[in-house]
Amino acid sequence: MGDIVEFVTLNGHQKIFYKITSSAINFEIKAMGNAVIGLAKKVGPECDYLIVLGDNRRSWIKKYHGRHSREKADTPNILSNEEYRRFWVSWYGEAIRLGGDGHTNPIVSYNNYPTLDIKYVTFFVLNHDYQYPVHWKVELPPIIQKPVLKPLTDGELHWVPIDANTHVLPDGVLIGGYEKENLYIIRAKHRGSLTPGKFVPAEGTAYISWGGDAHTKSVFEVLCGFNCMWVPCSKDKIPVGAIVGGYSENIEHEKLYVGRAKYLNYIIPGKVQPSHKVCYIAYDGKEIGVDNYEILVHPETRRSANKVLIPHYDIPDEIEIEHDDDDDEDDDDDDNDSVIIF
Repeated sequence: MGDIVEFVTLNGHQKIFYKITSSAINFEIKAMGNAVIGLAKKVGPECDYLIVLGDNRRSWIKKYHGRHSREKADTPNILSNEEYRRFWVSWYGEAIRLGGDGHTNPIVSYNNYPTLDIKYVTFFVLNHDYQYPVHWKVELPPIIQKPVLKPLTDGELHWVPIDANTHVLPDGVLIGGYEKENLYIIRAKHRGSLTPGKFVPAEGTAYISWGGDAHTKSVFEVLCGFNCMWVPCSKDKIPVGAIVGGYSENIEHEKLYVGRAKYLNYIIPGKVQPSHKVCYIAYDGKEIGVDNYEILVHPETRRSANKVLIPHYDIPDEIEIEHDDDDDEDDDDDDNDSVIIF
């Protein structure tokens, strides 16, 4: 239910438009003469449609502009100067309808016109009843404001050191998988590397995979934030924006990315090592390599760094496109040229 607005109209009064968010309106009228409701797509000196009650013992609806016919009905004594009488007007589908309180069948309908885009309603009287005031009580539906979407200003990923004695997780910690309970993404140092892995809350223990085995860690960092997304990957196809979680132990310090893989109906976070073309996870004391996995990326940079990444489609390393010999008759040096597409 909306707000009840009460007012009086006379001929010559300036039209006041009310913005409306519904496709119907309820109102009450007390008048000796006629009463007019105007429907409009925008505020202006004229309306798009007129709905008139009590004009020479008739009520009618018509389009304001042009020589359009009106739909009318005989309605003697439809209005009263002694009491308020309640009505409704609706506009949806391809018809405008005027009806009385408690009656679903309209008094008059105006059909066969395109779907309406009515945004404003106004109230007044016809010129020839200028001497009679019209008293209104209008139930205006509440204005529903369109929500304003705000860009993310928080939630960027960051690593937080964990107290080695308590292993209490900080606020905003990112859930990375599931293995009988939620798993969290961690990273820890191991033999010259900084390796992503998992934290199991029930055990109070972190695990990383390295050298074929799973290794427990008591000193580690946990990943927090929420401005990220998981992208399906396979082998060494690393998307742009992939989150770097650490580095390998070799001299080059190869980047290790934050990944996760499905294994035995669990989803387990671990490390993606591009040169090995797998995501390594720690499970049951072992290091498990999985070819198809998901990798954590920043959502604004979702594309492939080296090849176009299409999930479930293995793109060839090279595609040769041969030139048409007919187009190169005058250039013998280019007969064996080819274009390599990555």
